[in-house]
Amino acid sequence: MLFTDENFVNIVPQDLLERGINLREKLGFYEIAWKFDDVMEVLKITRDKGMIILGGDVYRLSGNEPIITYDGWSTNRGVNNAFEVAIEYITKYRARNGDDFAYCPTICPYTILQEPNEQTEK
Repeated sequence: MLFTDENFVNIVPQDLLERGINLREKLGFYEIAWKFDDVMEVLKITRDKGMIILGGDVYRLSGNEPIITYDGWSTNRGVNNAFEVAIEYITKYRARNGDDFAYCPTICPYTILQEPNEQTEK
C-alpha cells in the first residue's frame, strides 16, 4: 500500500498539508508534491514514523501549477539509506535547476516491504 494524498492527513501537520500541491486536482494523481523546504520536512517526519521511501517524482511549477518533468528517483526495496538517497537527489536537483520545482516522494509503511513471515513475527 503506497500512500495517497489522503494518507498524508494522518502523518504530517495540517499547515504542511496546506502548503503541499495536490496533484489530484491538477493532474489526476492521488499524491501531494512539496517545494524543497517542505519536502525535507515531510521526509524527516515520515522517517521518524518508521516509513520507507521508494522514490519520487519532480514537477516544475508554473505559478502553482505542476508540470510533469519526467524526472525522478528510485531506491531498491528495503534500502537502508533510502531517505539519504532522496535528500541527496532533491538537494542536487534544486542546486542544478532552481527553486521552481516540487517533489512528490513515494512513501509506504515499512511493514509492506518485509517478508510475510517477518510481518507475523513482530
